[in-house]
Amino acid sequence: MLRSSVLPLTTIAEHPEEALSSSLSAPVQLPTPDNTMMLAASVPPVVATPEPPKPPFSIYTVQEGDTAGGLASRFGIASTSILWNNLDLENADNLSLGQQLRVPNSDGIIYEVRLGDTLTDIAGYFGANVQDILNFPANNLRNVDDIVENQTVFIPNGTMPAPAQPVPVVTEVEPATPDVEPTDPPPATDRPSSSSGLIWPVTGPVSSYFSSSHPLGIDIDQFRSPGAPVYASASGTVTFAGGSSCCSYGLYIVINHGNGLETAYAHLGSFAVSQGEYVEQGQVIGYVGLTGYTTGYHLHFEVHLNGQIVNPLNYLP
Repeated sequence: MLRSSVLPLTTIAEHPEEALSSSLSAPVQLPTPDNTMMLAASVPPVVATPEPPKPPFSIYTVQEGDTAGGLASRFGIASTSILWNNLDLENADNLSLGQQLRVPNSDGIIYEVRLGDTLTDIAGYFGANVQDILNFPANNLRNVDDIVENQTVFIPNGTMPAPAQPVPVVTEVEPATPDVEPTDPPPATDRPSSSSGLIWPVTGPVSSYFSSSHPLGIDIDQFRSPGAPVYASASGTVTFAGGSSCCSYGLYIVINHGNGLETAYAHLGSFAVSQGEYVEQGQVIGYVGLTGYTTGYHLHFEVHLNGQIVNPLNYLP
């Protein structure tokens, strides 16, 4: 049996020196620290890491039975946001199986910045608010001057301007197919120009005309000429040379000819010029390809006048 080290009160009173010696020799009972407190002290505080901005759009591969309206409902956006960001869709409710679409994560416009663009001009063209563009996290813009060519920005709640109403063409003349091999097209400098000064960018039959169902230009068939050179329809400055191979226009070029006139060339396989370069009429700017949404080799060609898409056949010889 263990003997207690605590002395009785009488002993303490009679022999204080013995009480002091006994108390000094007794083991000291320290409080046991709480395990939870020890663990909390040993683990550094967790600092919340901000989540990266959500990308403005995703690439969706069309499945059987999909429609633009159905996809819009599934992703919680307006159907126009799908149509406006996949401009080469001819029939919104007859999508092609396996077709890839750019589906924005909120309503608005996906836009690739062109040479000379300002954020104020972009916002004005799409009827949007400059501050909303700056505040959109994925844009990562610090101020109105913080944009560069070829940068992709998202225009929240932007709307696509309505294209010009189709105007009947007095004389629709399709360019004749030359009696030469498709890989050896006639020199562009030998082609006649129209009264507006434009020449045909490629030679071939028109497979899709400018109309209410195809309001974004014309398609010039190149099924016999994959990889054929594409010529500048007029002299000017290349304001855009880029795009995405997966969707919509694919790789495309825009040329500013001055006086409000622009031309666009889509579904290219590769470029022969770069953004900011000045090109002469008839100069090779790229080559026919299959990029973007296209079911076969063709060149999608547009003419813009003062920011509005017009019928190219009214400007070609």
